Amino acid sequence: MSTTREIATGWFAALTSGDFERALNYLADDVEWINYTPVPDWNDAMPWIGTLRGKAAVKDSLGVFAGLVELGKEELIELVVDGEQAMGVLYERSTVRKTGMAFEIEFIQWLTVRDGKIVRWKSFTDPSQILRAIKGAAV
Repeated sequence: MSTTREIATGWFAALTSGDFERALNYLADDVEWINYTPVPDWNDAMPWIGTLRGKAAVKDSLGVFAGLVELGKEELIELVVDGEQAMGVLYERSTVRKTGMAFEIEFIQWLTVRDGKIVRWKSFTDPSQILRAIKGAAV
């Protein structure tokens, strides 16, 4: 069975290369996916956010993200692993297709790995730069 570090390393390698199909293979079928909490009139302009359950829902969400955002550079800056928990700090520079505006963020993905699969995924970031790029104006 793969270790938490091996699963996390594989997940981040697939994700940062833009290979969403391969990344999905690291998720448990019933993964709990927590991608921020939507706040009306603030961050709900990011239609891919929210809490989801299952690989199919995650795939749909990644499809919405990829349809709206042209992924530029994404790299893993730091990986911390402790037991079944892994935390990756990532840097991303991408462009919102509709506005042509770029954004740069640093964000954290917190993973829980059991039986060789990611069973829980949670993301943390300040979404201000993404929202600025979506809205085409300063936030």
